[in-house]
Amino acid sequence: MVEGGSSKAFTKIKKMMYADPQTLHLLLDKLADSVIDYLNAQIRAGAQSVMVFDTWGGVLTPRDYNDFSLQYMHKIVDGLIRENDGRRVPVTLFTKNGGMWLEKIADTGCDGVGLDWTINIADARHRIGDKVALQGNMDPSMLYASPERIREEVATILEGYGEGTGHVFNLGHGIHLDVPPENAGVFVDAVHELSKPYHQ
Repeated sequence: MVEGGSSKAFTKIKKMMYADPQTLHLLLDKLADSVIDYLNAQIRAGAQSVMVFDTWGGVLTPRDYNDFSLQYMHKIVDGLIRENDGRRVPVTLFTKNGGMWLEKIADTGCDGVGLDWTINIADARHRIGDKVALQGNMDPSMLYASPERIREEVATILEGYGEGTGHVFNLGHGIHLDVPPENAGVFVDAVHELSKPYHQ
């Protein structure tokens, strides 16, 4: 919307953030309202869980993260329908490269925090305990590896999280387009097989 396409450095929106913060706040506020409306429509239509992705929080300073990311994620969480058709609708928040913000994300009132692969899941669980569920966090590039290596990584992450509920095993970001489908199958099968001892 601001960059004109995907960005790694976010130079245009960072320029707006520092040179014209009022305009960026207006834009982010409108975007938060739009996300709330969209996700609530999805929930009314039967979505059983929703997830919000923050792609730039991990490149912000602590002050800027609070002002230009976290407060809008919090607004979205506050504005969502949390029960529909007699069941709770969990909300997961994901901030790319957001390992330094885990406690703040968990304090928004969300039900789950998504983790990318740059943080150790054992450390994440230690920091926020059972306050929220954790989703993640295998590196998507691991799906290029041999079946044995994929299974090894699944086992390592499961061991890192440990016993108990509250772990939604997932990739730490989206799957790459050229990943062999059979490798994704190895990943799913390994999670099903190897997770059983941790959830009894």
